[in-house]
Amino acid sequence: MAIELLRDIASDGYPTDYLLARVRARRAALTAQWRAIHARGLPAEVTDDAIWEGFLRELGWLRGQMNRRLRTSVDPVFGLFELKTLVLCLRCKAVQRDAEIARLLAASQVSDALRQALLQETDVPAAVASIAVALEPADDAEASLRRAYAQAGLKGFETRLTRSYLGHVNDARLHPLVRRFFASFVDLRNLMTLYKLLRWEMDDAAAFLTGGTIGVERLQRIGAARDAAGLDPMVREIAGRAAPPLATAEGSLETILLGSLSHKVRSLGRQEDPVGTVLDHAWRVYIHARNQSLLLHAGHLDSAGLEKELVA
Repeated sequence: MAIELLRDIASDGYPTDYLLARVRARRAALTAQWRAIHARGLPAEVTDDAIWEGFLRELGWLRGQMNRRLRTSVDPVFGLFELKTLVLCLRCKAVQRDAEIARLLAASQVSDALRQALLQETDVPAAVASIAVALEPADDAEASLRRAYAQAGLKGFETRLTRSYLGHVNDARLHPLVRRFFASFVDLRNLMTLYKLLRWEMDDAAAFLTGGTIGVERLQRIGAARDAAGLDPMVREIAGRAAPPLATAEGSLETILLGSLSHKVRSLGRQEDPVGTVLDHAWRVYIHARNQSLLLHAGHLDSAGLEKELVA
């Protein structure tokens, strides 16, 4: 899969010092916005698509402000976020919500080839085929996005898309801070995968991704042995805290791991490197969108349960 799934920006943005000052101001505004939403709730007309569209618009602003060198360093992370945009657009296409697709793509940074596939193709299978042509080598039959969609629908497509992208990123030359981000993200994904394998007593040795700080062989060994007790120490290694993941809901474990990743990304932002500051802001905006989506669907949770699911 080509890592260049984002559109090219011809302009060179602004001087980095000016950009970082603007990012700090927008970070403060984001904090104030969340406090207001947390206190008063979301407006009645808010939808999941609208939340993601707002996230994309902030990423588009951020990407457009950066100089070309900084943009090139951070683009792999922006590409990771845009994978969800592709999936959301395909879900909209499945129910013929063309206006929502157009709005999402107007805010998105995906390439022209992907944009055309999502706007011009008349149904999901055709759009998936065009996306596969844009992202996969012609001889990549085993990892085919089309095959994944044919076998398991959009869920299978999303899983294959994410695995292929993370595999390509793992083989790429990355800025050291971006490499650390992806290592932590892969750890989160692998631990969630292990939880599901243990919870549902499945066996899939190929389910784990390389590139994290926890070795794949260790994950495979615990999964094959159905060693539920072996998950807790790994969660503590990553999150730095005791957590009984198998005694909690899947969402609670994900919240613990997302909180840990947020802490690590904030530490990157405190380093004297603009890449860390940009990563920190992008991740904060992502968590802001994730928490809004949780509020949108949290009618079944009391206030204590909601606080446990929100990522700080």
